[in-house]
Amino acid sequence: MRRIVVVGAGQAGSVLALGLRKHGYAVTVVTDRDAETIRDGRLISNQCVFHPALTRERALGINFWDGRAPEILGASFGLAGDTPEAAVSWQARFDHPAQSVDQRVKVSAWLAAFAERGGEVRIGKVTTDGLEEYAREFDLVLVAAGRGPQFDGLFPRDDRRSPYREPQRTIGIMYLVSGREEPLPVYPGLTFGLSRAGELFGLPILSVRGPVFGLGFFGVPGGPMDVWDDVTGPDEHFDRAMTLLRKQFPWVAESLADARPSGPLDSLRGRVLPIVRDPVGTLPSGAKVLAMGDTAVTNDPIAGQGANMAAHAAAVYERSILDHGDRPFDEAFQRRTFAKYWEKAQHATRLSNDLLAPPPDHVLATLEAAQTVPEVAHRFAGIFSDPADYAAWLTDEEISLAYLASKGA
Repeated sequence: MRRIVVVGAGQAGSVLALGLRKHGYAVTVVTDRDAETIRDGRLISNQCVFHPALTRERALGINFWDGRAPEILGASFGLAGDTPEAAVSWQARFDHPAQSVDQRVKVSAWLAAFAERGGEVRIGKVTTDGLEEYAREFDLVLVAAGRGPQFDGLFPRDDRRSPYREPQRTIGIMYLVSGREEPLPVYPGLTFGLSRAGELFGLPILSVRGPVFGLGFFGVPGGPMDVWDDVTGPDEHFDRAMTLLRKQFPWVAESLADARPSGPLDSLRGRVLPIVRDPVGTLPSGAKVLAMGDTAVTNDPIAGQGANMAAHAAAVYERSILDHGDRPFDEAFQRRTFAKYWEKAQHATRLSNDLLAPPPDHVLATLEAAQTVPEVAHRFAGIFSDPADYAAWLTDEEISLAYLASKGA
């Protein structure tokens, strides 16, 4: 029986491990925290999982939250102008509802399910020396340890695919609940606000404390939304978030007027450097290990692609492993596997990187046209679920404007 170790228990590593167990592989997951510690810990991320990734989870029998997690039915867009009302505003439904479940809930439940299904869980931090030991013990070592710096030297930066050298946004995320008996009167979907200073994302989430509203700000460094570095606690985070909301996105502020923080551990601040790495690492012994998830491709969370690409990576890597049979998991196998993943991931990466730059005129024209042409709004909302359509449509000015003309916009 092929023995495989997955270092990391996030979205990519957990879904792959559970998928391989379904096919009878001997799989070990290595994580620095057990399920209980993860569930009781600080907020990990804010994510929106779209239909393709949810379909994968349901096929594996690991989406335990259907019927409990609030459905994310569509997207509501607003572009800041010179008045309290959005200069451009529209809403569009998704073809299929999306879903957001707190990763503390997901990862802890998946770790427990993995163990129940016969998988081995080892607790501990892993270094390059530790990977050497795993390379001797297992047929394949997969590193899905997130975007931390611990393996920077092992998986070097791919300059051709990584346009940024510094983080492009300062990020502040917080979970909110209503301070009254009535729930918050928020849009039942993804709220997206765009201003010169940065972006806002909000969405209903199932958290460790039940239903909440996740509010995230993505500010241009050095600008009016770059306010998180010296925050000392959740109350100060909340105060600054509400100040930003009123100044930058006032049309959203009314729906959150009665909001309060959901808990002392339900906030997150930081910066993310978008980077694509060489996915094959060579250990001092010469053994090869394969990166996946954020360890291989880290996108800024501005486009909400992280968890969705993690699920796609798990599906591609699983299929590649199954098709490979009993042959050695050599470097050629590892590079083919990542190349197959990159066929789709390149579009999510392009979308995420482009959103970090000021929108070109033809994109602004598309956003404005979406106000009066529902089909344009629907297609724009759909690019978060299918970034390939973005690459085929909005990255080319001539194609984009021709499309708008064909719709009478």
